[in-house]
Amino acid sequence: MYDDEEEIKRKRRNLLILIGVVVGLIILLLIIIIAKSTHKTSKPKIDPDLHISCELEVLNGIKPNSQNIYTQEIEIGFKSLVAISPDYPIEKKKIGTTDNSRNSETYKITKSGTYKLHGYIQDSAGNKNTCDLSVTVSLSKPSCALEVKEGTLGTNNWYTTDVVVGFKTISSNSETATITKYYIEKEKVDINNQTQIKPNEPAENVETYKVTENQTTNLIGYVIDSNGTESYCTLTVKKDSTIPTCSLKVTSGTADSSGTYKDAPIIGFDNVNDDVSGIANKGIGVKENYTDETYKAEGNDTIKVYGYVKDNAGNNGTCSISVKRPSKPTYNSTPSCNLKTQTSSNGDVTVTIYPSTNGGAKVVSYGVGTTKGSMNGSSMKVTTAGNHTIYGTVNDSYGHTGYCTTTFTVKKGTALATKVKVGDYVSYDAGNWNESPTNMKNNAEVGGFTNGSSRNYGVKCAPNKDTGTRNGWIVLSVSGGKVTLVHAGTPECIYYGSGSSAISEVITKMNSRSQGYINATYAESARALKCGDNGLTCNDSTYAKTIGNTTIYKTGSHYFLASNNGSSLWFIDNVGVLRRGSRWAYGIRPVVVLKSTVKVTGGNGTASDPYKIGL
Repeated sequence: MYDDEEEIKRKRRNLLILIGVVVGLIILLLIIIIAKSTHKTSKPKIDPDLHISCELEVLNGIKPNSQNIYTQEIEIGFKSLVAISPDYPIEKKKIGTTDNSRNSETYKITKSGTYKLHGYIQDSAGNKNTCDLSVTVSLSKPSCALEVKEGTLGTNNWYTTDVVVGFKTISSNSETATITKYYIEKEKVDINNQTQIKPNEPAENVETYKVTENQTTNLIGYVIDSNGTESYCTLTVKKDSTIPTCSLKVTSGTADSSGTYKDAPIIGFDNVNDDVSGIANKGIGVKENYTDETYKAEGNDTIKVYGYVKDNAGNNGTCSISVKRPSKPTYNSTPSCNLKTQTSSNGDVTVTIYPSTNGGAKVVSYGVGTTKGSMNGSSMKVTTAGNHTIYGTVNDSYGHTGYCTTTFTVKKGTALATKVKVGDYVSYDAGNWNESPTNMKNNAEVGGFTNGSSRNYGVKCAPNKDTGTRNGWIVLSVSGGKVTLVHAGTPECIYYGSGSSAISEVITKMNSRSQGYINATYAESARALKCGDNGLTCNDSTYAKTIGNTTIYKTGSHYFLASNNGSSLWFIDNVGVLRRGSRWAYGIRPVVVLKSTVKVTGGNGTASDPYKIGL
């Protein structure tokens, strides 16, 4: 199918338009190229030896120290820029350690170190160049601390001797710098404007400074590092080795022509002085005190009164004055004392003094001590085991002294209940006595004691019954921290007549008799061992029965018991068999319960060496 004439014309027209647009663009491009070529050829000719240039500097006027080191944060900028020609201005300028489009026109240094900075520039014609600047920055400062190396410290931080001060620490606080100089100086001040005068730096290092002046001294330690950076530290030293002074005077009182004061004069301070640390305390007396600032001289004869002063550094000074008083009259008296001891449950002994005197004198002081004349209070407790001698001293108002003394033994031992077992022997003495044996002629009469003067020993039975003896006491039982003893000697005999009432009377007297074995210091109770004790059963059997209770059996032979069962008294024989007899009973044995505070002080628990006891 062929296009018609109109369609062909339209297509030709569009083609011509397209060709025209293309030709126009080509012509425009040629015009631009020619214009540029024409412009370049119109610029002046450039000398090939000329270059753009720059120079860097530290901004803000900050200057380095004598070693050309900056000790503060610094900022680097361009000091100058030189272009080849005004026709080619410098369009780009950056500063950094390396070329980087992100660099700024300034560079800030905030850390210590040595830096080489580069300035990068470029003009409008594309010419480039660089400029350099090297700087060293040390932001760290050295530090130090002072301390006292030698000196005696008094009170209130005052030293009472010469003081040697030295460096406690010195540090450069830098990885690169080192300390090159250090020295200590006494602070000096310009008296006109009260400003500190910097001392001249010494040729050599000074490690210590000796303070010899009695005053408050301010010391300064200087440290300088290899960068030339300086720092300092301080220490204040107060020294006072002077002795405070004083003088006394009579502030009240009138002396006669001989200089004797009939009425007691009053002594006071005339002057006190300490020019360095100042007076801290003062007092007057015949003995050191810092409470009373006056003293009334009430004694006799010549009295020497002292003034005591102490400064703030702790130095002590004294002064004195003597005043004459009437002579002391002579009086006769004889002071004396008595010492009493009391033993506690743990064996400690407390000694108490009871003083007295006569002749109208009064007791003015007294006390006890371990040496004659020592007075450490009116009583003292002695806790160390062994023999001790304690002295008592008493002084009366006439100036006379009396003494007394006492000697005793402190006994320390193990609790008896933790040491003994049933069957052991114990030496127990309820006390001495003088008792005549009873001639038993009547019914229900208790026999007496005939052997020795101590209840540690056996007693004989009268008339002539079972006369053997055995010393000591045997442990019957141990329970609850208490020890029960049974007498190991010959039993006490009882004469028996007929009738149940007589039996009752025998038991009553027998129990009463056992009270003779009580000692308030050691024993808690005492009684007679009788039928029914410790599980023993008494009956009317004709013959004896074997004892089942092993506690009593182990204690030994001849344990005699009284019984109101029938017409006989019952007893245990030497093989532990319960028997009964008629008319005569061989006797009874006392039983003592010791206090829990009783202790072992010696012995080994045998019959020949029984345990000794104490408190």
